[in-house]
Formats: sequence, structure tokens, C-alpha cells
Amino acid sequence: MKTCVIIAGGEFQTKFASSYINRTYSDFGGRPELLIAADRGIEACMKLNLVPDLILGDYDSVDPMILEQMNHAHAPESIQFSPEKNYSDSHLAVVQAIERGASDICILGATGCRLDHVLANLGLLKACADHGILAMLVDETNRIRIVDHECIIKRKEQHGTYVSILPYSDEVTGITLKGFQYPLNDGSLCKKEFSDIYSDMGVSRGISNIITEERAYISVKTGYLLVIESCDR
Repeated sequence: MKTCVIIAGGEFQTKFASSYINRTYSDFGGRPELLIAADRGIEACMKLNLVPDLILGDYDSVDPMILEQMNHAHAPESIQFSPEKNYSDSHLAVVQAIERGASDICILGATGCRLDHVLANLGLLKACADHGILAMLVDETNRIRIVDHECIIKRKEQHGTYVSILPYSDEVTGITLKGFQYPLNDGSLCKKEFSDIYSDMGVSRGISNIITEERAYISVKTGYLLVIESCDR
């Protein structure tokens, strides 16, 4: 399993990111095997005192002086794209990670005030799942993944207090939850509209579950399930 961290240009908490990277990748010397900085993520890398293996983007949001400093001091591999492109810098970073053999991708700086980018980044999780790759969006209060088969969350390693599930595809069937305050056996969630506003639309029924055992188990038979570990700020 080749680990990769992508640092994107969204909201970024330096202290949290430093602690999370050191803790998560302690077996790899405190950094992932592949580190990619996308555009303004280059500035975040400088704050973390981490040298990326690859920098990329159209470089329209990174400070030119910091970009020059990064290239002059460390000379990482660099791929520059035209600002007039079809894909976001985060999307291009994920493509590069997959092409370079990453099988476990953590994306930092993928959330924030630009909800259009946040929603697009959720789509990157599905793209990774379709390639058999574990990917997560992580910030100080959330860790988000898409489950299309199964996953296990250890209580001592969970991110925050709550675990919520939402349907990402139109319908998710065969949902089983074990080790939670509210377990589920072979349930389903869907986005379809029903005449009864309280029916199983999957809008909020899976919100704010709590892990009660040492290991929590989530599995689905069909569809894509958005799994969000979170806490209040």
C-alpha cells in the first residue's frame, strides 16, 4: 500500500495538519510515501516544513515569491497547467497520485468556504473508490470517505465524536452497522422523493451515530455511502 497526502488550496489548519500527518504516517518517518502540493497547498507545505515530491496547478492562487522559494530551495518535480482547464488542481493531483501508484490517499485543504470545491472534492472520493483506492478528505473537525464495500473504524483512532452516513448514490442497499449506538442490519438509504416527508429519503436518518465498541463495522451491498466522522468545533 503506497500512502499519499495531497495538500490542496482550501481551508488549512497548520497545527492540526502537522499533528495528523506525524501521527498517521509515523511508520513512514512522519510523512507519507508520496506528498503532492496543489497550487496554494505549496504555501501550506512551507508552513509545515515539508518538501513535496510534486507540485502542480495553474499557480494562480499561490504567492509567486513562495513558489519561487520552493523551486529554488528544494526543486521538487513541477507540473504547470493553463488556468483555462477542465479540471480543478485537486482533481489533477488525484490523477497524478493514482498514476504514481497511490493506494491510500489523504486530502488536506479540501474543505472551506468554497462549497463548489468541497462538493467537487467529494466526487474525487467516488472516483478513487471506483479505482479501488481508499481516499479521505480530512480537516480539523471532519474525516470523510466513501464506502462501496466495507470499512472498520477503531474507536481509539476515530476522528471526532460522531459517525454519520449519507447516500452518495441514488440508493444504497444492504447497509449494516455494528458497534454503534444505533446498529443497522441490511438497511437502505436513498435520495428518491416520497409522498411521506418522514419516509426513508436518507436526508438525515444516518446523522450523528456514536461508536460504542472498540471496533465499528460498516458495510454495504450496493451503492456508495458517504461516511463522515466529525466533531463540534
